[in-house]
Amino acid sequence: MTQVKPAVFIINSLEGGGAERVMCKLLTILESWYAEQQQKVYLLLLDDTEEAHHCPGYVIKETLASGGSLIRGYTLLHQRLKKLQPEYCVSFLTRANILNAVLGKTLSYRSILSERVNTSSHLSGGWRDKISKQLVKTTYPLADRVIAVSAGVKADLVRNFGLASGNIHIVYNPYDIAEIEDLAAQPVQDLPTVPYIIGSGRLVENKNFSLMLKAYARADIEEHLVILGQGELHAQLQTLTNQLGIAERVHFLGFKANPYPYLRGASYFVSTSNAEGFPNAIVEAMCLGKPVLATNCESGPAEILCGDYPVTVSGFNAAAHGGLCELGSVEGVATGMQYMSDDTNNQLYGYRSIARARDFSYRVFKDKILRALNRSQPHEDNTRVSTG
Repeated sequence: MTQVKPAVFIINSLEGGGAERVMCKLLTILESWYAEQQQKVYLLLLDDTEEAHHCPGYVIKETLASGGSLIRGYTLLHQRLKKLQPEYCVSFLTRANILNAVLGKTLSYRSILSERVNTSSHLSGGWRDKISKQLVKTTYPLADRVIAVSAGVKADLVRNFGLASGNIHIVYNPYDIAEIEDLAAQPVQDLPTVPYIIGSGRLVENKNFSLMLKAYARADIEEHLVILGQGELHAQLQTLTNQLGIAERVHFLGFKANPYPYLRGASYFVSTSNAEGFPNAIVEAMCLGKPVLATNCESGPAEILCGDYPVTVSGFNAAAHGGLCELGSVEGVATGMQYMSDDTNNQLYGYRSIARARDFSYRVFKDKILRALNRSQPHEDNTRVSTG
């Protein structure tokens, strides 16, 4: 009997973060499938850092300790993969993806890259980002297959980095609705005692909470506003609430390891980001039956709330699965808040959120991932996408 070659997964580390969490979820979801295949599974970590996430016990985890160095990472990964002789390697995050794409050609295994961010938006800084962009443009097309976390991420890779559209699978992040509901039922001590709407995320420029506050002041709705998260703009945003005259109605509750009880208690969820890869918080709110209002940023909100990409919005649009607002528009977000605060609209979009959340279940995710891992399966997704 021919021995099955191992499957290898590669990521920078298991530090706290969305990509790391999804990697561990992916390995958990695929455990029974790999058992049926009698295939060994390895998880190679490029860096030796403190781990915030845990992979399932069947996975053989190894740390290469590259110290964040691309060159040392190449050397260590080359040595290990040459011994393992994998059937394929699946990588998450830019550094791991670059190495995987190159080594796939060098060592003759199938390289599968998972792109978790809108690459152009993510690499928009100084000279280091310019070098990284050029490396992405040079190496990503070498991969056998690319998994994009959203249609917007796919479109960016095709338009700006030269990847072939037919070689990219769109696989949205997975969500365990029952688990989220259980976490939401846990008691917390600092829930507001008044009706409220909620936003969450790091208090940084990209999340654009200043837009949320300005729109909230203009909307003049009855609900209070709760914001979960911490970051460098905390003091600045609190000052803004004073300037807008809304300080007594805005509650900054800080970072919450379990945000779901706060989501469950809210009337609806608001996101005013300038850019995203795939906004987990939006789908998590939908899993709890919460209506969602979001800016039409790159990338993810339009796909989740409309089922289309790209979508043009002027002001506010009551879309199929939620409210979509013009990017950066105070008036658009304020109009959306007034719309979602209406009892009839709120109830309608609560039902629509629950229905839409099922499209991001573990079962759907598993089917799409296995299709992406299968050598013979063509690209397939249900979102209407234009990459031109």
